[in-house]
Amino acid sequence: MQLRARRCEALLEALRAASSATAALSAWARSRGWDERILARKLETATRPAPDDVAGLLGVTPGAPTGFRLVELTSGARVLSRADNWFASARLPEPVNAGLRDGLTPFGALIAPLEPRRELLGVTRLWRPVEKSAHGMPQELFRLSAVVTGLYAGARAPLAVVHETYLAALAL
Repeated sequence: MQLRARRCEALLEALRAASSATAALSAWARSRGWDERILARKLETATRPAPDDVAGLLGVTPGAPTGFRLVELTSGARVLSRADNWFASARLPEPVNAGLRDGLTPFGALIAPLEPRRELLGVTRLWRPVEKSAHGMPQELFRLSAVVTGLYAGARAPLAVVHETYLAALAL
């Protein structure tokens, strides 16, 4: 149990420090001898207004259409995380929007040329190890919420708001 707890803490620190969850997960997978190619398996894509709090963080007018993508990030057969991603599609180059609609490439990899940065909004721990517990590790370890900024029209601007849930497969 202690090893898993240490791994969870190390992963959380790596994600906090990373400019992209994709980059952090790729490095994590590589360090474990897993497939370092992180893929985004789409569970849902849509164009719809963002909730008011998300619209505010993105700096878009409430009710304005934004892109949305719910994905599972995978390394080989392992599902590492689920991510809800609201994005300001008007601030993204068309090849990025096409990749978000049609491909398996994670958001962080698609926007890498825009020099992304993550501004952490919050962390919710869903599991804490307990010595001699009869309970095993739950499916979900923790959730991160962040605003992702990047270069747009010569300045840094919000590109996305992400809510990411990291899964137990990462602590193995």
